[in-house]
Amino acid sequence: MSDDSEAPRWTLPPRRQISPDNLHLSSFVIVKKRAGGGGGEAILLLRAGDKHPLTFRRGKLVLPAIILEYGEKPRQGARRALKAQLQDPAHLKDPVFSDMQSYFGAHWDIVFLFEAWLEEGAPDPRPREPYVQATFHDIGRLPRREMSEDHLEVIDAMLNPAEDG
Repeated sequence: MSDDSEAPRWTLPPRRQISPDNLHLSSFVIVKKRAGGGGGEAILLLRAGDKHPLTFRRGKLVLPAIILEYGEKPRQGARRALKAQLQDPAHLKDPVFSDMQSYFGAHWDIVFLFEAWLEEGAPDPRPREPYVQATFHDIGRLPRREMSEDHLEVIDAMLNPAEDG
């Protein structure tokens, strides 16, 4: 005779496959330089202009980031993002892997996060279209209201990593 008290009170959701349209694999780059005076860090944010293909990003501050091409290695994607979005990335050190993040909402985002430092004394990078501004911001005082929410989410997860249970 079976005892129903030992039966699980939960059920597993049915397995699903996610379509390629709903899976985004991307490389984000946190471009850093030493902040003036206090020895802190500043990160580069790009302002998306009126020609940005995603209307909800226009006028917002974002990190250099790019959706990976099929079969592309994440570090190659990070390098491609810097070349495509900055006019003069030559003074940046090669991106170094920092973290991997996963977000599930309207679609599933898997983010490969890289860091690239600006060489000491090098000029600040300039943006390529569709970006209209590239500025460094103290990592402790980011202009949060001006930032794209999804990019801010990536920064917040980097600054406050969740503890694994």
